[in-house]
Amino acid sequence: MEGNRPISNDVARHRETLPMSHSYIWFKKARSVQSIREARIIAKDNALNAPWYKQDLLLLAGLALVKILIHLPVLTRYGYAYDELYFIACGNHLSYGYVDHAPLVPWIARLSTTLFGESLFGLRILATLSTALAVFLTGLLARRLGGGRFAQIAAAVGMMIAPVFLRTGNMLCLLAFEPLFWVLASYMVVRIIQEDNPRLWLWVGVIVGFGLLNKHSMLFFGFGLLVGMILSPLRKHFKSPWLYAGGSIALLMTLPNLIWQITHDWPTLHFVLNLNEGVMSGISPLQFVAGQLLYLHPFNTILWVSGLLFLLLSRAGKSYRVLGWVWLSVFVLLIFVKSKIYYLAPAYTILFAAGGIALERWVVKRQAKWLKSATVVFFLVGGVLLTPISVPYMDIDSTETYIDAITFNQFENIYELTGDLRSMFGWHSRVTTVADVYHRLPPTERERAVIWASNYGNAGAIDLLGDRYQLPHAACLDLSYWLWGVQEEKGDIVILAGFHKDDIEHIFNQVEVAAEVELDHVNPWQSPFRVLIGRSPVKPLPDIWQRNRPW
Repeated sequence: MEGNRPISNDVARHRETLPMSHSYIWFKKARSVQSIREARIIAKDNALNAPWYKQDLLLLAGLALVKILIHLPVLTRYGYAYDELYFIACGNHLSYGYVDHAPLVPWIARLSTTLFGESLFGLRILATLSTALAVFLTGLLARRLGGGRFAQIAAAVGMMIAPVFLRTGNMLCLLAFEPLFWVLASYMVVRIIQEDNPRLWLWVGVIVGFGLLNKHSMLFFGFGLLVGMILSPLRKHFKSPWLYAGGSIALLMTLPNLIWQITHDWPTLHFVLNLNEGVMSGISPLQFVAGQLLYLHPFNTILWVSGLLFLLLSRAGKSYRVLGWVWLSVFVLLIFVKSKIYYLAPAYTILFAAGGIALERWVVKRQAKWLKSATVVFFLVGGVLLTPISVPYMDIDSTETYIDAITFNQFENIYELTGDLRSMFGWHSRVTTVADVYHRLPPTERERAVIWASNYGNAGAIDLLGDRYQLPHAACLDLSYWLWGVQEEKGDIVILAGFHKDDIEHIFNQVEVAAEVELDHVNPWQSPFRVLIGRSPVKPLPDIWQRNRPW
């Protein structure tokens, strides 16, 4: 009777998500219980207590540790990144919103400076840990999808060697945390599919909420998930209140930022539209696709393409086709809107996990164990070759020489790859030059002087490093700095940091070049660094601020 009862499709499908060597034990126990829910509980208990489960976790934890060790020796070799100085400044002006980004990373910057002070290591370590955790979870997602140990290793190593994640693991930036939210949300979606447990949409909502607080482009995940649900059996959850409860959680978490956007006339939307008309309008679809190959590593192409084909075309990946639609729909959207190349990067956590399974199945079919080792070595060799491009193991000049060598001088503008690295140099020279000009002013002028920086990098450097030179905080018209304004009671004497005289002299009745310094190792357009003194502005500085809103 009970022993002869047919096995339901749900049981059989859930059995396929377990490693093959253990699925038979789970399957046998599932036949002797009265409900699928009891079977899942048994399976979970068995899995969590199984030695192979703990070994898998230890293996993935070891790979995550390797990811950390890649960065630790050189985490502070170069100086502050341009955007890091800006995030610190934003963190010193705590808010639910900023002109060009969501608030989470400035909050993290504030936490880091509170805990560690002016410490480059303290600022970056959370970004490094986040990318390491993303490596761990990508391997865990491969396991959850049914991958064995080889699939988990391939997925985690693919994440580890991708140049875009190597670069972002070495600095505080939005993209350092974005893959973490994508892979966590994807993992929960897989659990919803396997366990048919709609309550897990609550957790998806929490994860997406944090993702939106980190970067508004987490909306791309929501868009892809919506398309994937429409095109897959997961569409049945449109009838579930738990789906809408999860969406409500995400909305409530981001509501303060939404209110901030409304009350400030949608600055981030205007910023993105301006960016699209300027920088992103010059990115062709061909450049976007070619950029994926480089940013994710050419050797990884076989991994993520295999993952996409596994999810969209194979019988084994049919249950998880929604994840394939997530990536594909976001890819098409970003091509259509002409986004920056790296905007798609966090979506590859899905394809790396699925690609690990596809490669594992391919190797198993050929019954050649040596292929597993050869495949891992293939990816590791590729990682060793390109890691110096993204992580500063060499000085900056040697890094560019290395890039020229391995690309056969194919990059006409090497600064496309090294521009953000070169922007990590020269900050102390800039600030000391400004301090020298400031302290040369007569005391009566110094009391009335305002420091006006040309961009948020220069302003952020002055704000962070200027205290040791008794400098006032800088004013700036760039992005969120515009919101913080300029002191109304000052302004007839203005120290202009980083401006060209021709660009600023129409604002003042008198402008003089007070100092000029050559900066080492920076981008060509960043040197020389000039400090000007402007006297008697033609209009009060607060009026100039109001007329030059950056959105």
